[in-house]
Amino acid sequence: MNKIVFCGRNDSGKSMVLGEVYGKLRLRGYQPLAIGSGVQDEKPYLYKGVDPLFVSIAVPDPGTDVAEDIERVIRSSITHIKERNQLILHARKALDELNKVRSILELGHLSHRDIPPVAAMPDVVLIESVGINDGYRAQEARQLADILVSVVPAGMKSEILMEPGNILLEEADIIVVTKIDITPRSEASTTVKLLQRFFRYKPIIPVVATQGVHVDLVLDEIIKRFSEPLLLLDSTEVISP
Repeated sequence: MNKIVFCGRNDSGKSMVLGEVYGKLRLRGYQPLAIGSGVQDEKPYLYKGVDPLFVSIAVPDPGTDVAEDIERVIRSSITHIKERNQLILHARKALDELNKVRSILELGHLSHRDIPPVAAMPDVVLIESVGINDGYRAQEARQLADILVSVVPAGMKSEILMEPGNILLEEADIIVVTKIDITPRSEASTTVKLLQRFFRYKPIIPVVATQGVHVDLVLDEIIKRFSEPLLLLDSTEVISP
């Protein structure tokens, strides 16, 4: 299952981007699981229409391994969905048996409509690495991600972008520039041009995540990477002949 990590500094717009990508993946037939990390709640995801069943928040203790905690939350979330589905199936079976008895007693049938449908199992995980406070420096996000999306606000100062050691910009698969609608055009243009100069071989996509503008372009880049052969080598060993 592909893990897509959205990383970046605080208040860069990661939640909005993740929520938009979630909705657009659903439209294309995927069922994402959304995982936040750090001290936050589900509200930004729910605001974007993420199903509460598919939202979890990982809150690691200070100084603990963020990636390991997120992996634990992913496993726990999937187990919860499976258990819920089993309960729904048992409830349907029990209702069928009860209806047989009610039919014999001429009491009429009870409807299945009050029992929720079985949920689809997640096939992709969207992770917001807000628990990482080093902006673009913490390597855990790169180690965790199959696809790394670095989110940069359009008004970020150029000296921050040019700082050495911005690992998550250097190793990003996709760079998303947010808040271009509320940033002066000259600042936004400077940020995009600077990113293009430093990372000329990466997709750099300006978006307005609050309205979903250009998020389809981000999604196209993500889905393109779903089929990259190197992803098939994840968790496997290459054996030389």
